[in-house]
Amino acid sequence: MDSLFTSRHWKVFIVTFSIIAPVFALALFGEVFILLVMSIALTMILKPLVDYLENKGVPRVAGILGLYAIVGVLASYGLTTVYPVIVNQLTNIAAFLSGDRLSVIMNQLGASVAQVIPFFKAGDLAAKIETTLPALVSEAEGAASSLLGIVASFVIVPFITFFLLNDYHRMQKVIIENVPNKYFEMALNVVYKLERQLSRYIRGVCIELFSVSLLYISAYTFLGFRYAIVLGLVAGLSNIIPMAGPLIAAVPVIVASLIQYGDFRMLAPIVLIMFVVQQIDQMFIQPNVYGKILDMHPLTIVFTILISSQLLGIVGMVLAIPIYTVMKVTARETNWGLKHYRITH
Repeated sequence: MDSLFTSRHWKVFIVTFSIIAPVFALALFGEVFILLVMSIALTMILKPLVDYLENKGVPRVAGILGLYAIVGVLASYGLTTVYPVIVNQLTNIAAFLSGDRLSVIMNQLGASVAQVIPFFKAGDLAAKIETTLPALVSEAEGAASSLLGIVASFVIVPFITFFLLNDYHRMQKVIIENVPNKYFEMALNVVYKLERQLSRYIRGVCIELFSVSLLYISAYTFLGFRYAIVLGLVAGLSNIIPMAGPLIAAVPVIVASLIQYGDFRMLAPIVLIMFVVQQIDQMFIQPNVYGKILDMHPLTIVFTILISSQLLGIVGMVLAIPIYTVMKVTARETNWGLKHYRITH
């Protein structure tokens, strides 16, 4: 028994658990956890640029403030141009769904489906859709309309990010200095690999989200969908969730096509667009922005998402891959360090 608790595998478990446990502990605080995740993500995105400017002779604080100014200009442009369009489209959807036309379309759709599928109860499906869709759209419209208030409540994120960027290397040094001497090289290697993997993943998510959203928006606009921007953004955001994301994104697009055209005439083009975009994403975007980070077996991805969603809900589905990456890198590098630096006992 004593040999078990002094073995290399036990120490690997202890180190990995010590890093992951605080993540799930912080998740219990809800909004605080989301704010912290946003701050860390923004830190990982901006840190390479801040380091680059500092290496070029720009004071670190000045570099951070300069980048903040650029991000502020881009955010202001988005709030004054894209944001009103999104709110307007959501308002139009909500107004349409609250009218009598939805009931007529749903009854016609149910009758046409009932002719193809025996024992299909058109009335029940139409009633469920009529009660569910307006509620969902109203919630989305309310969330979008209160976006400015949400942003205002997240004012703390730039402050947290500022201190994380400014004191990043000092905090890293403090952590390393408090590690026992015989674990120093191993701890330095683990911290370096974790930072590199997480930074690359977060930047990859941002690039993928923008690219996929742009592809969907362009395709839906070409097809003539009325709410192409909203549908494209929903598809891009859903794409963050591996495997399940495209299926989640398909639901609002199909519903929107049914509402607009009253039948399934756009089903084939929608499926074709999803297939093409996913192929572009998997063959060109992901390999270039993620490298081998997403080189995971499909079953591993499924179980990781299921477990994370049970523990953390929707946030867990989004954070499933980075959490798994942290566990994998920590366990692998700790095991390698204990073995090659001969510090198991």
